[in-house]
Amino acid sequence: MARLAVVGATGRTGRLVVERALAAGHHVTAVARRPENLGLDHPRLTRRAADVLDPGALREALAGLHIVVSALGSAGRGPTTVYSAGTAAIIAALPPDARLMVISSAGLSVPADAGPGTRLLGRVLHRLMRDTYADMAQMEELLAGSGLRWTAVRPTGLTDRPGTGRPRVSIGATGRVGNRTSRADLAAFVVDRLDDPSTFGRPVAVSS
Repeated sequence: MARLAVVGATGRTGRLVVERALAAGHHVTAVARRPENLGLDHPRLTRRAADVLDPGALREALAGLHIVVSALGSAGRGPTTVYSAGTAAIIAALPPDARLMVISSAGLSVPADAGPGTRLLGRVLHRLMRDTYADMAQMEELLAGSGLRWTAVRPTGLTDRPGTGRPRVSIGATGRVGNRTSRADLAAFVVDRLDDPSTFGRPVAVSS
């Protein structure tokens, strides 16, 4: 079983990743500004308090770990640097051979086989979420230059519905997937593909 860290562990997606990883038998370090808010107790769970914008604290929290899942997120639609700055700090804290999976968004690109409705929705979302998407795009640029075994997981619209157990996946994010993604399905995909080399160095679109 692996030893991994989940950064942003107290968010709605991060918590589910922690739960899924523990259920799979992994040892999990939950990293958040207030990890006590996770509300979980488990013999294979370690909590570490760190702000992703504090590189020293983050480096200490991730010491000795070679697998990291970033479930960082920003509130609202205004300007943000949480994705790019947080990912830069994570990259700096990891050794060269580390594995890093980050949660991004399927809205960053429109598949070549997308219909007119999907293309229109994509244009609308890019206007509404332009600041968030710009920061996510910068995050993915940082990943591409990091030298790590990275994956940018791009879910479609997130929901809190129960998982289907059958997530739809497009390696390379070039094909269509569904319009909605259960956070439970997203967490399952992340944990199940921790060691999948077909996802290394690539974006992957995911939906329920």
